[in-house]
Amino acid sequence: MTEKEVLPFGERAVSWLTVWDHLYPEGADCPHDDAAAAEMHRLRGLVMVQNAETEAVLGLIVKRLDPAAVGIEQRTAGQLLKDIRRLLSARSDARWDENLRTVDRAIKRRNDAVHSSVEIGSSWAPYVTGGGEWVPVISLMRGEEYNEINLRADLALQQEATIAAVRLWASL
Repeated sequence: MTEKEVLPFGERAVSWLTVWDHLYPEGADCPHDDAAAAEMHRLRGLVMVQNAETEAVLGLIVKRLDPAAVGIEQRTAGQLLKDIRRLLSARSDARWDENLRTVDRAIKRRNDAVHSSVEIGSSWAPYVTGGGEWVPVISLMRGEEYNEINLRADLALQQEATIAAVRLWASL
């Protein structure tokens, strides 16, 4: 990074609400707590990276099932899974169904993690001596209560999907 390339908010994820409050402080109401969201962002990143590992294996599966396949690197995990189902349909072998369902669930959870914003709901806590502070009280994704425990479950599902994809690849 050159001196001219400056990270306006440092090396961290920044909520669009934080950017809004920074650009338009007169309209700031309940501040977004980026520090409270940091662990959720870290876990979201792990979910995404683990899904990328599954996607790599899905590409290998497509290549094994259809050696003439081209453009595998440009396909999403969902597209690769669809190709695999199509290529396996002629084999009418149900032993892969559970593995494919696991991968499908993981892809959907990854999409939620990627496309959902993290919102931290805060409540004003007044001090007895006057003043007060905003205190984070709830984590939301997709407008629903969602926290680190949920994202750890998503990460576990991603790891299960990678295992399922590797098993499928090894069985072909």
